[in-house]
Amino acid sequence: MSVLKQADSAPTLRPAPVVVPAGMIMSASFSASGFAKRWSHCHQLANYFARFASANEDDPERYSTLLSTFFNELLEAIYRNHAGAGDISISFERKENRICLRAGVPIDRRSIDFYRSAVRVLNQPDPMSWYRDRLERDAPDEEITVLGLLELAVVYDCRLSMTEPKGEDPGGSLLLLIDFPYNVADEP
Repeated sequence: MSVLKQADSAPTLRPAPVVVPAGMIMSASFSASGFAKRWSHCHQLANYFARFASANEDDPERYSTLLSTFFNELLEAIYRNHAGAGDISISFERKENRICLRAGVPIDRRSIDFYRSAVRVLNQPDPMSWYRDRLERDAPDEEITVLGLLELAVVYDCRLSMTEPKGEDPGGSLLLLIDFPYNVADEP
């Protein structure tokens, strides 16, 4: 006679995690002037990218919400700091537990100074103290966008680096490299 045993743990309704292979997820390119004219649609663009990048995950809604936050901050920085002409190109790649974003941004003298400053602030030994200091007082307008990027670094452990165009003239495109931690929602 066989005896039925109760399972040691309750069954879960959540399916087993999908193992998403590393590699290219998607890429997009759009004009800087068109992007600037339609800034009010930024959140829709960030949501679209996030939903696409999260489609094969075990909990796509959670990942989509998290990535939308990341992408929105980046798009806001690009919106506020790009040259008026040229193309913005963005590509998303999966690498283990991170999403690596490459953004080609047309730049001028003002915008390259912003990105140099942002990378310097984000890569300092204690970015949290700089972040807290700016939150406790009114930050100047030029630091507001850095605060959004810095929040990604200090709260979510994102990494930012850049490759500048070659030569003395800052015209051309800057390449931003940002690593977003994809599983931050699972960490304690």
